Amino acid sequence: MPRIRTALLGLFGEAEAPLVIPPDSAGWVRARQVATYQRYSLVIVTANLMNAGLMAAVMYSSPLRWIVVTWALAITGLMLVFLYQWAKRLKQPARETRSAGSINRAVRDTAVLGAVWGALPALCFASSPPEIQTIIATVVVGMMCGAAFIMLSIPRAGFSFIGLLALGGFIGLLSDPTPLHLFLCALFVVYIATMIFSVHRTFGEFVGRLLGERLAREQTDLIGMLLRDFEQAASDWLWTTDASGRLESGAARFCPSGQPPATLLDGFEANADTYELAAMMREQDSFSHLVVRSTSHCGHSWLSLTGKPIYRNGEFCGYQGVAADITAERESADRIAHLAAHDSLTGLANRETFRATLQEMLNYTDSRREAGCLLLIDLDRFKIINDTLGHAAGDSVLIEVAKRVRGIIRTAGVVCRMGGDEFAVAINQPGGDPVLLARQIIDAIERPYPFDGAVAKCSASIGLRRVAREDDDLEILVRQADLALYRAKAQGRGHVVEFDWTMDLEAQELMLLEHDLRSAIAGEQLHLVYQPLAGASTGIIAGCEALLRWEHPRLGNIAPDRFIDLAERSGLIVPVGEWVIRSAIAAAAQIHPGIRVAINVSPMQLRSNNLCSVFVNALAANGVAAERIEVEITESVLLADTEANLAVLQQLRALGLRISMDDFGTGYSSFSYLRKFDFDKLKIDKSFIDCLGKEDSSDAIVGAIIALARVLGMRTVAEGVETGSQLAALSALGCDEAQGYLFSRPVRLDALIDMVGAAPALPAEPLVPLADGPVVDIAQQRAS
Repeated sequence: MPRIRTALLGLFGEAEAPLVIPPDSAGWVRARQVATYQRYSLVIVTANLMNAGLMAAVMYSSPLRWIVVTWALAITGLMLVFLYQWAKRLKQPARETRSAGSINRAVRDTAVLGAVWGALPALCFASSPPEIQTIIATVVVGMMCGAAFIMLSIPRAGFSFIGLLALGGFIGLLSDPTPLHLFLCALFVVYIATMIFSVHRTFGEFVGRLLGERLAREQTDLIGMLLRDFEQAASDWLWTTDASGRLESGAARFCPSGQPPATLLDGFEANADTYELAAMMREQDSFSHLVVRSTSHCGHSWLSLTGKPIYRNGEFCGYQGVAADITAERESADRIAHLAAHDSLTGLANRETFRATLQEMLNYTDSRREAGCLLLIDLDRFKIINDTLGHAAGDSVLIEVAKRVRGIIRTAGVVCRMGGDEFAVAINQPGGDPVLLARQIIDAIERPYPFDGAVAKCSASIGLRRVAREDDDLEILVRQADLALYRAKAQGRGHVVEFDWTMDLEAQELMLLEHDLRSAIAGEQLHLVYQPLAGASTGIIAGCEALLRWEHPRLGNIAPDRFIDLAERSGLIVPVGEWVIRSAIAAAAQIHPGIRVAINVSPMQLRSNNLCSVFVNALAANGVAAERIEVEITESVLLADTEANLAVLQQLRALGLRISMDDFGTGYSSFSYLRKFDFDKLKIDKSFIDCLGKEDSSDAIVGAIIALARVLGMRTVAEGVETGSQLAALSALGCDEAQGYLFSRPVRLDALIDMVGAAPALPAEPLVPLADGPVVDIAQQRAS
């Protein structure tokens, strides 16, 4: 028998020793066997169900119909059980090892399946016509070949399936022992032997590959551990010196690639750490983890030294200790320290480093302190670059700005990035004119910035604060420079403003005014006035705009531009805006329901979480139809947090409110906003109306805006109409409404009611079209 086995193996390949699985790896190998087998679960189920269904369909009209149907149902039931077990295993975590029982269960399951499949040829082959016999033989051989491939990771399962299926095939063939069937039996034996041998041989290669991979992984882990241990051990070394400090051992490690130093101190940089080491060795003191820098021809490195003196018979003989190369750790620490003190994008000093530099300037002597100066730089319209060209272009501009400013300042001071598009310069060297330097910085920043075929343009505003002899407070210094910067930005782009003490007085006055504004919200100092809007061609009032006024008990009437700007900077615009909304809607309830009321909303109000609820509550409390209220915004609302602000505008629109864009045409990209939001109305800025009939360009711009609005289904309102010729021109151009002193100045609510009429005693149905409701003729009002 051994000779026969060897001969058979020689037909298919060289004879080899039987595979032996180490006991400690058996469970691990079994887990891989089962996992490989289970990966084909869906293939097994699909193949069995398709073949069973095929046989049932083919033989459904034969006399053996009920046998085949019963057999097909048995296959289907087994597959459902198999599928349930597979789904259950998916929820279980993968196992690192498996017991022999898991293999036995797989063998059992496949044996049952093989027995059911073997029943098909055993019961049906002999009684079927030749064409059916051919189909049965084909399916049986195909299932055997598939089992040989799918079950190669568990040979016993494959053998049991193939063997039982083959047994059924032999029974079917020998039930009618014709010469053809006997020949098929012989051919069947060859097929079975070939498949069994293939499964056995492939399984051996499968297990051998698994064991080889495991061994390679274990060896890799072992080698990695040994290498780590070696590297850790190699980072430290022992050294000894004689009484004169000459190295007796370990010298080569201090300079591995060149001539080692003769004495311990020869290879170190002359600095305070080396002087400390020399002093301790002279005093024969011990030292621990003393860090020194090596600067020999071998290169620069950082070493940590630990040593203690050696005494023999009470006499000093030298030092012995341990040295460690900590260059990587020191460089890493230096990088971390650099990142902590510098801006990661531009490489400039960051805010904390800048404050430390300013504090150092304030600690100078009086004469040197007076040479210092602080410049705060803010880039103008930098957000436009981010919005139009992207943040990558914005970062590129910031990096280039840092280079240009650093190239101008050089060694005269420290340049810093305070965050965002804000920079600062601390000039701490005498001899330069800070105003001239500031102008040079602005000129450098205003040069174009090419980026990916596009060109970005930027400018800057600079606030300047000279350091005086009496300055000793860092916070005051920065605050006053910031006041100068604020004044520079208020003057427009590209200005340099030096701080003077009137700015501080104004700041204190604004602080007091902010305090008074908080009191005005709760008191009776705020009130609304209303400026009518009339039809441009009819002169009939169709709406009004609510305007906020503040009558200060001490200062009198304060200009809206002043206190509204203060409210926005202090955050008071939200409570002030809520008061305006409630008051304007309450006023709308008192005037004729054909008149709409426009309310201005700032960008900060749109970021408030309860803006919509304020409108809803005010409308419900006063019984005012939402269609009568118009929300006016400026393009600044869409410059910042566009997506969030657009979402709030959509919510307001969903309430039934109308949305208008105020001061249309003055922004850098006003027309682009018409693609982002479907406005109900565009208000043409007064600057275009003033030039109507005087400049052809203004006539063309106003006409283009009106034509564009008409195409987009939006109404237009002209602001600041003061003359009859302006109104005539607007009417000719097709403008819908006009607002200005030609019709009326802003008036109190009672005067407005006199003009347009009061609300009826009973609630009236809200009017939908803007110009179709009950209106009042201005000419008739004036005549009366």
